Amino acid sequence: VLDLTLLCSDLLKQDLGSVTAGRDLFSLLQNRGLLTSYDPSLLIELLQIIKRSSLVRDLRLKMHPQLPGTRISPYRRLLYELQENMSSDDLKNFKFLLIETLPRKKLQQDMTMLQLFLEMEKINFLDADNLDNLEKLIGDICPRLNKLISQFKTEHGAGVIAQETKLRSNSGSLDLSVTIEAVQVSHTLYYRDRHDARLSWQQFVYLKLEEYNMKGDWRGFCLIINNYKFSCPNLKDRHGTDKDEKRLVGVFQWLGFETQTVQDCNRTQMLQELEQLRTRDHSQADCVVCCVLTHGYNGGIHGVDGSKVALRELMGPLSGHCCPLLSQKPKLFFIQACQGTKHQEVVFLHSDGLDDSSSINVGISCDAAVPSNSIPSHADFLMALATVPLYTSYRDKVKGTWFIQSLCDSLLQMVPRGVDLLSILTHVNNEVSKKTDPYGTKKQIPQPGFTLRKRVVFPVPKHPPTL
Repeated sequence: VLDLTLLCSDLLKQDLGSVTAGRDLFSLLQNRGLLTSYDPSLLIELLQIIKRSSLVRDLRLKMHPQLPGTRISPYRRLLYELQENMSSDDLKNFKFLLIETLPRKKLQQDMTMLQLFLEMEKINFLDADNLDNLEKLIGDICPRLNKLISQFKTEHGAGVIAQETKLRSNSGSLDLSVTIEAVQVSHTLYYRDRHDARLSWQQFVYLKLEEYNMKGDWRGFCLIINNYKFSCPNLKDRHGTDKDEKRLVGVFQWLGFETQTVQDCNRTQMLQELEQLRTRDHSQADCVVCCVLTHGYNGGIHGVDGSKVALRELMGPLSGHCCPLLSQKPKLFFIQACQGTKHQEVVFLHSDGLDDSSSINVGISCDAAVPSNSIPSHADFLMALATVPLYTSYRDKVKGTWFIQSLCDSLLQMVPRGVDLLSILTHVNNEVSKKTDPYGTKKQIPQPGFTLRKRVVFPVPKHPPTL
């Protein structure tokens, strides 16, 4: 029972010291909607992890084919696997090595290895993003088990950082944070007078949306602002952002853009770079791209000194009024930054038609409301945000951010097929939504907003990417 309880600690998110029997644990899981008669998948998974598959057969438990089969995080599975491969002598030696780390009273208790791991977590000596201490201890006692930790790091990264911001926004509203323009194809479209002019689905099939002109070999300028090292104490350095910069340069050069990268800019420097981009010769350009990789807040981004830049300030210099050479041309912004400090949590999906009483409730709240007038009046803009307002985005220290890496992957896969940019970004939303942190509880969904009037379809590059 103790092992099962600790395996579920990430799902229950509370002190489990009062759980002394299996019925206590199962009651908690049922109260959270994580275990129902319709969906015993969590119980099946737990029994399989602790190698009690015979009970699955004895209890005649069956996994519903449309329900998820993995809820225990890979991190918890790793800790359990380590415990199962360590002897009682290994446990004694492990306690001895923790004499300077944990209180002696704790070490004198009859604790399992999983309980020790939990105590290490309580003092921030161990978590899914910091396995170095555990790796050193295991290496001193049972070196052969370090391969399990190395395998975990390889498969799940050296740590996903749920921080593109540490500063809370004190602004009460969003000046520019963009609303989601739903690009929908309905089965019946209506004109203003619906009684006299109805466009049927059959007629709509033959209606082709216009595309922006993309006929030259040179697509335009692509500015990449990459903020890594922050002087503001509340904003940590953005490890892994170099991976994003490298991917963006390779992909947009492949698409025909002339790329320029600048690093570690404060507010003044970022606005100066946008002003310089405005003054460049865009007469032969098809469009312009600006990518910003930094920390952020609700409705804006941070400079390396903690200074703030509202999203509307980024867009202003490239508007048709300020830059006539970009008038009627798409102006594409990709912003990798948090838009707040909230975390989106996982929703375990059930099949259609279930009664509400059997659905899983993990404390999911609806997305933050966005003002309906938050899209700027300027035409031909796209503002693709890594996350929705008020929420964090995620960055892997080894692989880069979920959003930028998914964006680059999707462009490489779908541009050669002639897919338009908004459809590609919809695919990016889907790919990012599938990702999760090592605990299996954090989620992210990007948000593209736009005032585009036509479809953005990049021509198929003549040469393969050099990435």
